[in-house]
Amino acid sequence: MDDLEFARKLAERHEAAVRRLIDDYHSPVFRFLRQLTGRQEDAEDLTQQTFIRILATANRYDGWAPFRSWLYRYAINEYKRWRRRRVWLPLSPELPTGGDPIENVLDARLLLDGLSRLSIEHRTAFLLHYVEGLSLDEIAAATRIPAGTVKSRLYHARNQLRSHLGTEEIYAPTYCES
Repeated sequence: MDDLEFARKLAERHEAAVRRLIDDYHSPVFRFLRQLTGRQEDAEDLTQQTFIRILATANRYDGWAPFRSWLYRYAINEYKRWRRRRVWLPLSPELPTGGDPIENVLDARLLLDGLSRLSIEHRTAFLLHYVEGLSLDEIAAATRIPAGTVKSRLYHARNQLRSHLGTEEIYAPTYCES
């Protein structure tokens, strides 16, 4: 089923389409929002709100971007709404419970601190690319900026993290599985 057909079935509340939405996208969207907010409870609320909006507006999906990018656009917008309503706090130094142990990062707290120091634009690009696996074009569609700008943000995010971590190598933060 292509993206337009999937969105049409979501708009019609087909049970299989809604189940696919949850099965395929809940964990990645939650993980992305967890890293942006730094709190599980806030990420749960924002993830739920993202899915409510997706279901309410699925009939508006016109294929301007891949469905995955469109979905992350909603998650980003929910985060921005939430952030405007709250005093923003940096990412929590606490590690998420469960999941695999840290494999490639010796000091996860230092990495979390480094991520929290990035601008929201740089952090968003970094998390979407390295954690969620979106391509430059998918990130560009989700954030509605040119792919060249995404590439620049990733470059600056990596450099800032290298400087903060004091290392030349930055590994994808595999510890953030939810």
